Amino acid sequence: MEFFPDGTHLAAHSEYSEIQIWDNDTEEVVANLRADGNYSDSLAISPDGSRLFACDYTGIMGWDEPTRHTPLTKRREADRSMTFDHHSPVKIGYSPRGTFLCVAEWNLHLLSPSGVDVRHRFQDPDSGREASAKAFAFTPDESALVVALGHRAAVWKLKETGKPDGQAVQLKGHSQTVKAVGFLPGNQSVLTAGLDGTARIWDASTGAEIRSFDWGIGKVRVAAVSPDGTLCAAGSDDGRIVVWDIDS
Repeated sequence: MEFFPDGTHLAAHSEYSEIQIWDNDTEEVVANLRADGNYSDSLAISPDGSRLFACDYTGIMGWDEPTRHTPLTKRREADRSMTFDHHSPVKIGYSPRGTFLCVAEWNLHLLSPSGVDVRHRFQDPDSGREASAKAFAFTPDESALVVALGHRAAVWKLKETGKPDGQAVQLKGHSQTVKAVGFLPGNQSVLTAGLDGTARIWDASTGAEIRSFDWGIGKVRVAAVSPDGTLCAAGSDDGRIVVWDIDS
């Protein structure tokens, strides 16, 4: 489920490989989008609301003008699609300014905003080969990117083309898969959380670990930072959530 950036519409998965778009004021379904293949498990809407992408185990599908009204008896086929040979869920999302459509599978791919051209593919900075990308996050100005790669994460500074501006800074210390990453306000530090039950804060420039948190809540699968950067939250696979003051 995903709100459009202006808050006027809501997109959600439905049965039979459909994506429905609601008008939030009228509560009317304005469009049914046909998502051929498996049940879609992730949505991405461009910052200007002009495009919507969905993904499943086989790849991604995209629609232009997704909120354009279509009769309920019809389903609009995808305007474009891309296949990925992958056996686990593909994660997708737009960069903050909408410069790139991001696809995380065996590698992290930066595509053009229309999802047609691959601008760059990020791989394991140690081996230069495939490394399953579990999560990714940009700085608000898109000048840097952090990607979760197995038991660690890597930070790249980016050129405007999306290609790396120098070598990756690696964040190593987790003993199990990293499931969540994000920049703290100011873009100088990074939060990671993983299945080893810890959340960690790192210096984004050097890769040095600043702090580590372990509350004994089990495998941590999600994490978030408040907009003002004063609070962090982490959630485990048994449903427990911890919120903490980042300076405490």
